Amino acid sequence: MPVIRFVGGEHVDVPSGTSLLDASELTDHELESDCGGVAACNACRVRVVSGFGNLSEKGPEEDPFLDSEGQRLGCQALVYGDVEVVAEPGL
Repeated sequence: MPVIRFVGGEHVDVPSGTSLLDASELTDHELESDCGGVAACNACRVRVVSGFGNLSEKGPEEDPFLDSEGQRLGCQALVYGDVEVVAEPGL
């Protein structure tokens, strides 16, 4: 099972294919989601510190919400291997 480490928080083992948003709900480092996880806001945005290649491919619906390289929306990023992320919600 992949391990997700939330910088400044804890880590959690999740089944492959779990979204970062859903995984965060299992920790004290829960990501926010103003839109309910449908890629219509950027409250669950994260910066991937390591393991970027272990996430699902970025879809075009994420592009309007990402400011820099290495960012993903937690609701859209599915985990297939170990990753380390830090919450980086948009304004």
